[in-house]
Amino acid sequence: LKLAKNQRLPHRETIMAFRKILLVALVGGLISVSSARVIENTESKSSEESGELTEFLGEVESSCRKLTGSNETYEMMVLHAALVPLCVISKLDIESFSTDLDNLDETNRTEFFPKYCPQLHDSLSCLEPVTAELRKCLDPEEVEVLDVIVNMLPEGLNLACKDNGQIFFMDDSSKCLDKFAGYVKKCAAKVSKTTEAVDLSNYGPKQCNELAEVRECFEQKTAGCKGPRLTDIFDLFYRPILKATPCKSH
Repeated sequence: LKLAKNQRLPHRETIMAFRKILLVALVGGLISVSSARVIENTESKSSEESGELTEFLGEVESSCRKLTGSNETYEMMVLHAALVPLCVISKLDIESFSTDLDNLDETNRTEFFPKYCPQLHDSLSCLEPVTAELRKCLDPEEVEVLDVIVNMLPEGLNLACKDNGQIFFMDDSSKCLDKFAGYVKKCAAKVSKTTEAVDLSNYGPKQCNELAEVRECFEQKTAGCKGPRLTDIFDLFYRPILKATPCKSH
């Protein structure tokens, strides 16, 4: 990523890059900045990526046919998916967003986030026709996973936009950020194999306790970190999963 100011100290450059990566990642699954450049980037895709996409679409098509009795739902889903970039472009000024994101810093964040957050939130609706058709092609357990993913998107935007992007501009904590994935992996190990085999909607006291232990573990490991509250980022994944379970009643 191109940094706005090359004169920053190395670890400041790292944090600025992280801010941009995280912000794009929070919306990237839905409204990728590259969606407007799909055609020019098509040739650059590896054969492996193309193969994986083809395999995934083949599985979805087969599932749609099996659950609905025809290809109509799959064809409608593909049509809606193809229209997503056009929908996003109609709601988000992608060129301006990309340019302003490259130049985002403490001095202009109070203009950036109020300008683009409403556009980004509005763009979330572009996925609704796709997910509506996709639901018809999934079994109940897969629908639970889809709901978890879909619920992450507005949660992620809310976190990114809160207090004009304050989470991206807190005191630097590069060491903690570097350890984020490791913390998640270690704490996720608290989930037993038996719990992994249980559908989210069928969680009981044992599974709910393990889920609570995962979050408690992560909070303890990051308690000494300054800067961005890593638990807020962790909760982007945790809260939608919790919402898909009956754990609140246990």
